[in-house]
Formats: sequence, structure tokens, C-alpha cells
Amino acid sequence: MTIAAEATQEVREDIVPLVGAWNNRFTFTELDLGKNRSIEVIRRGVGLYSLLRSGKITQHHVNAAERWARDFETGIMGAADPERRSTGQGTLEDMLLARSAAVARCEGIRRTLGRYAADLLVLLVLDGLSIAKIAELYGKNRQGMTGAVELLLEQVADYYDTN
Repeated sequence: MTIAAEATQEVREDIVPLVGAWNNRFTFTELDLGKNRSIEVIRRGVGLYSLLRSGKITQHHVNAAERWARDFETGIMGAADPERRSTGQGTLEDMLLARSAAVARCEGIRRTLGRYAADLLVLLVLDGLSIAKIAELYGKNRQGMTGAVELLLEQVADYYDTN
């Protein structure tokens, strides 16, 4: 059986028990494949996807958060640019330009929205913590943190829309 065939099989939760530290960092969510097809995938960011499922944020907000995560991973953490890597195109100079552009966007968000907002994005999107866990870390109530995250994601989406 090929890896592609294996990846499209039905996901069974009993195979991948999300317990302990994993339970608060990963969630199951549906990935829309188009033509009325979707599959369930594991995504990091329990807080982010729970806000989407509850209707407090839209897919536009999730897309902006995922774009910020790609920029952070590419620019700050030094990962390969996923769009160029998947096509097999790009020279070393192209990769360096992509990395510098990603750093500029991450730093632009940090300068525009502040260090607190950038730290909150790391906890929510990269570390995959739930809203309740983030609220506990900051000593805030969960409802207040939910509102702060909603506003933050709106600002991140606006930043990417205008830049």
C-alpha cells in the first residue's frame, strides 16, 4: 500500500489516542477537498479550531493564522518555504528572499500589534494550546481571553489583507 493510499484511509481515534500533553495541542478537523469531499485530519491548535467550530471566528481568520505560522516557521525558525519546496523550484537566493520576506512580515505583525500579540499567536497557533490553557498561563478568565484572541485574529487577517 502506498503512503498516499494510507493517508486517505479513515482516521480512527483509537489508533491515535490524544492523551496527556498531546490532548491539549492537537485536534481533529475537516479538510475541504472540494467537489463535496472532505477528510478529517489532525491539526495543531486546539484553541484556534475550536473557535472556528464554535463560529466565533471564520475561515478567513484561520487562514491568516496559518499564513502567519508559515511565515514564522520559514522566517524565524528557518524551515524551507513550503510553496517553493513542493514545486521543486527556486534557487538558494529565492529561498533566502522568501525567508527574509517571511521575517519582515512576522516582525511587521510584532511591531504593529505588539509583543504580547506575537506571544499569544505563538501559544495559540504554534504551540497549539487551548484558550483555557492560555488564559490560565496569563491569569485571565477564559471569556476575556477568547475576546482577545478574536480581536487578535481579526487584526492579523487585516494585516495580511493590506500587505
